[in-house]
Amino acid sequence: MKRYLIYVLLLAVVVSMSSCRRAVEKAQRNIRFEGIEKVERQGLTGAEVVVRVMNNTGYKLVLDSAEIGIYYADGRVGSVVLREAVEVPRRTTDSFRTLWRLKISDPLAVYVLAKKVQSGDLSQVAVSYAVEGRGGPAPVKISRERMPLSEFLNTFGLTIQDVKNYLK
Repeated sequence: MKRYLIYVLLLAVVVSMSSCRRAVEKAQRNIRFEGIEKVERQGLTGAEVVVRVMNNTGYKLVLDSAEIGIYYADGRVGSVVLREAVEVPRRTTDSFRTLWRLKISDPLAVYVLAKKVQSGDLSQVAVSYAVEGRGGPAPVKISRERMPLSEFLNTFGLTIQDVKNYLK
């Protein structure tokens, strides 16, 4: 999920920099989310996620805030919130530490959701996201409501097995 947030921010930065198709294509080649290197739990409600990002543009990319809402069936299970801003300097490829906090709305639903994910049943799982940041001088503010988790994962070539591994 964190992978998707960074990808969405980077894509939004690209789109907001120019409406010219060639410029967008060039920026897409120059901004790339390369993967999640490490996911480590911090207590019961925190996580550190180390991501690798390439920013080969002349602009510093900044992720000021991000929140992912997690839904099962018709109810909100909880959310994952970025605890502090993340900056990707211009013309760099590096690993960046991101800190996240889990806010649980319905503890029983978390248990049911975990069982469904373990069994591979994502049919009733959805996510919403809201991201704010900057790509150089351009502010970025994007969001989406209730996107199926399977679609969210497919955007990055992730599988349910990847989610299971991160939850261990």
